[in-house]
Amino acid sequence: MSGKTNIFVMFYRGSIEVMDDRSWMYRDSPQGLRKMDYCNGVQGFINFTTSIPRNFTNGGIRCPCRKCKNLKFLHQDVVTIHLLTKGFMEDYLCWYAHGELFVPDESIEEQVVGSTSSASNMHKVGNENSNPHRNMVMDAMRMSEGNVRECPIVEEEPNADVTRFFDLLRDSDKPLWDGCTNHSKLSAVAQVFTINSDHGLSKAGYDKIIEWARSILLEGNSLKENFYAAKSMMTPLDLGY
Repeated sequence: MSGKTNIFVMFYRGSIEVMDDRSWMYRDSPQGLRKMDYCNGVQGFINFTTSIPRNFTNGGIRCPCRKCKNLKFLHQDVVTIHLLTKGFMEDYLCWYAHGELFVPDESIEEQVVGSTSSASNMHKVGNENSNPHRNMVMDAMRMSEGNVRECPIVEEEPNADVTRFFDLLRDSDKPLWDGCTNHSKLSAVAQVFTINSDHGLSKAGYDKIIEWARSILLEGNSLKENFYAAKSMMTPLDLGY
């Protein structure tokens, strides 16, 4: 692909697929009517989400409509209705809470394998690279939520805990610096914390290592600047650091 098209990568069952056209998600329609490409896109979202067992909690999936904002687990048919009547929450082009990964288009090789509409422009990509740190965040989210059941839909903003989990999901996919392919913002901090724990480093020793590491990394890197900043980032995962 040419230009700076956003690529959204779906990891599942030994292959990677990407959907690079999400313009249908926020296209307004007169009198609230949904165009066919929107309806097809919603069905593609439901098909993708329900193909991944990890997305289910007590038989429901997160609803990313404007009211639920990924805070509610609902039956897939209810989620479909919500998306058709209320639309998607803002800034959800990458379905990060449903198992999807954002990568820059220049970092992958792709081969078009078929497309039936602008809402489902699918490509096949080689070299699967699962993300254990994303899985770690998703597992921690489930443990934090406990026994989640279907709830009435209410207007509410994500609370601080939910927001921090979603921030960690994004950090699990965000490169440590632009162009970095072997570490995300989250994976770098997690691995330094593991080294710190294994070797019993003091907080001062940790800070010295980070100070040195940041001095040799590329400008604009997102490595947390000290022990306390890193610990604050990792606290929602409850890993005992």
